[in-house]
Amino acid sequence: APQEKKRLDEVTASYTYFKDGDVLIAKVTPCFENGKAGIARGLRNGIGFGSSEFYVLRPLDNVLPEWIFVLVANPAFRSWATPQMTGTGGLQRVPRSVVENYQIPMPPLPTQKAIIAEIEAEQTLVAANRELIARFEKKIRATLARVWGEEAAALAEK
Repeated sequence: APQEKKRLDEVTASYTYFKDGDVLIAKVTPCFENGKAGIARGLRNGIGFGSSEFYVLRPLDNVLPEWIFVLVANPAFRSWATPQMTGTGGLQRVPRSVVENYQIPMPPLPTQKAIIAEIEAEQTLVAANRELIARFEKKIRATLARVWGEEAAALAEK
């Protein structure tokens, strides 16, 4: 959902433009190192404007946004790009040239789709397992509270 509504002439000069399907990646520390990235989806009128502190990667016809996202959100990309950051201390940025010169594998679209589908299926399993772990942790705490009493269970959690 949009955070603010502004007239187009108020944002074109000072904000970064992006559209549905674009991949957004943070360019400043620590957001870049933390892998802050995403795919713009469901934008009102199909466009958006935001901070100048991210890069917009626009997929061509022969590449899926999910493919680009998987590659730039990958720790291998961040490990390669982080030593090339410029600036000092907490104000470091990944230079545009570093992002532009990063070479990504370009398998055919059917291969990209198959790989993305496999990754999404695995992410679904991981999310389900996290939920299962959280449920069992809650049950364990409840059982401890019942067996040892509330005070003893609280001590056991520390």
